[in-house]
Amino acid sequence: MVNYIDEIRSQGFEIKFLNIGGGLGIDYYHAGAILPTPMDLINTVRELVLSRDLNLIIEPGRSLIANTCCFVNRVTGVKTNGTKNFVVIDGSMAELIRPSLYGAYQHIELVSPPSPDAKISTFDVVGPVCESADFLGKDRELPTPAKGAGLVVHDAGAYCMSMASTYNMKMRPPEFWVDDGSVVKIRHAETFDDFVRFFDGL
Repeated sequence: MVNYIDEIRSQGFEIKFLNIGGGLGIDYYHAGAILPTPMDLINTVRELVLSRDLNLIIEPGRSLIANTCCFVNRVTGVKTNGTKNFVVIDGSMAELIRPSLYGAYQHIELVSPPSPDAKISTFDVVGPVCESADFLGKDRELPTPAKGAGLVVHDAGAYCMSMASTYNMKMRPPEFWVDDGSVVKIRHAETFDDFVRFFDGL
C-alpha cells in the first residue's frame, strides 16, 4: 500500500492518512490460540508509516469487544430427527445471525449442571424460527441438557446485537452489564408495542 502512496504522491496528490482497516480476530474456538493484538498490527507497519509521515488508522473493534458479551439462552427441548440430534433454545438467528449468515463458529456451553447420567451426544443447537438456517451451532458435543437448562453462546460482543432483527416477530432481548458480581440492565427488551408503534398514525 505504501508503494501506491508513493506513486500517488509523485503525481502531486497529498496523502496524509493510511487506513489499514481491521480483520483482527479472536479465539472463537476457545482453543487457547494467541492472536495478534492491535499493538502487534501497529508495530508491523510503524516504520513504514513514520518514514512517510502518515497518520495510521486501524479498526480493531471486533478484537476489543467480541469476547465481552455472551448470548444467554434457555433450552426449550431436545429432539431427534432420524440420526440428527437437536438442542432447541429460545434464542435464534434473529438475535445472533453470524452462524447462519456466513457459517461463523460461536463457542457454545451449557451453564446448568447436567444430570450425572446425561449422555454426551452430538447436537445441532437451533432456535424456534421456522427456517432451516436457524441454528447457532452445528455438530457440537454436549451432555444432553434438561428442559430449562441454561446455554450460553460466547463471544457475542461484535456483529451480534448490531445485526439483530425482529424477524418472525422475535423481539430483541435485553442487555445486562456484569461488573464485580453486580448485574445492571443497560438495554430494555423490545416489546410488541415497540414493534407496532412505527405504524401508528398511518
